Amino acid sequence: MTWLDNGLRQQQLDSGGTTTVTGPAGTAGSATSGHLDSWAGGRHALEPVGGSPAGLRPWLPLLAALTWMLGTFGAFWLGGQAELVPNPGWLCLFVLGSTAVFALGYVARILRHPPRERSTEEPVDQTRRAHRLVFWGACYYTVLGAALLVEYGASGPGNIMQSIMSPAEGYASKFEIYQMQQDAGRVSLPIQILTLLAVLLTALVPLLVVYWRTLPLRLRAAGLVGLGVYVLFFLYIGTLKGLGDTVVMVLAGLMITSVAGLRGRFRRRPSGRGMATAMATVVLVLFGWYMVSNQAARVSLFGTEDVMRPSPAVERVIGHEAATGVAATIFYPTHGYLGLAYNLETPFAWSRGLGAAPAAASYANQYLGADSTAHPAYPARTEARTGWPAGLYWSTAYPWLASDLTFPGVVALMGLIGWFLARLWTEAAYGRRILSMLIFGQLGLLIAYLPANNQLGASRPSLIGVATLLVLYAWTGISRRLRAHEPTDARSFTPR
Repeated sequence: MTWLDNGLRQQQLDSGGTTTVTGPAGTAGSATSGHLDSWAGGRHALEPVGGSPAGLRPWLPLLAALTWMLGTFGAFWLGGQAELVPNPGWLCLFVLGSTAVFALGYVARILRHPPRERSTEEPVDQTRRAHRLVFWGACYYTVLGAALLVEYGASGPGNIMQSIMSPAEGYASKFEIYQMQQDAGRVSLPIQILTLLAVLLTALVPLLVVYWRTLPLRLRAAGLVGLGVYVLFFLYIGTLKGLGDTVVMVLAGLMITSVAGLRGRFRRRPSGRGMATAMATVVLVLFGWYMVSNQAARVSLFGTEDVMRPSPAVERVIGHEAATGVAATIFYPTHGYLGLAYNLETPFAWSRGLGAAPAAASYANQYLGADSTAHPAYPARTEARTGWPAGLYWSTAYPWLASDLTFPGVVALMGLIGWFLARLWTEAAYGRRILSMLIFGQLGLLIAYLPANNQLGASRPSLIGVATLLVLYAWTGISRRLRAHEPTDARSFTPR
């Protein structure tokens, strides 16, 4: 796979660089040593050389998260579902309180450990490793997308295009095919294997965005092909999940790029931040347009116009069908707050560690003989009490997490999430740590889906992907601390 590094090596030769990097103590080391450290930003992480950056850059993730969290909650109160809330005071207290604690956690981390500008040189081996992760991520996305298309009955370009043009029918067919597979006891071995390798699902999109300017043309093409095949599957089944995940990870990568850029020999052009903003706008507009048309088609097919009535003023401007799509699009990320209100009135009953992540519960049921129905999560118990359907409508991520932590425990957890988000942001945008970039993207998914459910624990690939990243993150952190206590002579010794 030497062609993977051709573009990087040529840039290095053009700039007169070498493959030798300098460690924190000023000692030279091989560019191929310390793979795990460099991937996580250990010995070869960029060292701080200046003061804390000015402006809003350290606060960008917090501002984006608060805009989304408070925006969806505010939009909920403007809709008709707000009239059904049985406990508006408690609902506002919990949502606003948990959001405030989340913000305090973020602020505390930034104030205690202000991010600092880094050196203008990124280690060559770290960039090369990012290129290889893009390659393997592209391969994974291509194979996974193709396997899922076959598994869900795609028979050719004509069949795929017909389903894409009728997203609501593709969405309904997905459930029919899934039920047929369940009834027949069908298990796809390729998809099972790909599920176990789901950590690669986290790598392609953010690294493709962040390292785009350094990637050889063939790697760019491979990444786009893999992403295209993967997105094609979700268009085929008329489902927003994969598209939404991709959009969130693209935005996370653009956020990192707009702040840090690629410095030194990979320096971005002065217009890089403007380009990142323009790309983010294009991505959001395209996704919003598809979401509106998708939701309008679903409303028409499933006859849910009574639930998602459009605003008469909006209807007069853009027409009934488009206005219905807009109403359904607003309903989509906001109606979970009504489910949360119902869950807040349900008494706590511990789910024995199987409530927060349905994917973990499914593994426990299958391989450990556990029975998660004996200790159901909050949404299931609330459905039995109120009729709010846990499998059809959302209840936000909070009740799922509270099934194991209680609602006060979830408030405390939000503070830890805010603190961890600030740490990852500093390491990803200012420290250029690849592992932190990937976890930052996954944390973006957690926040984006807060009004819906605990997305990181909802499916097995999501759970395996984020769990693998967190284990690697903890392992590299422990390894760095152990090396920090080694004698200097032992750290600098290189066997011959």
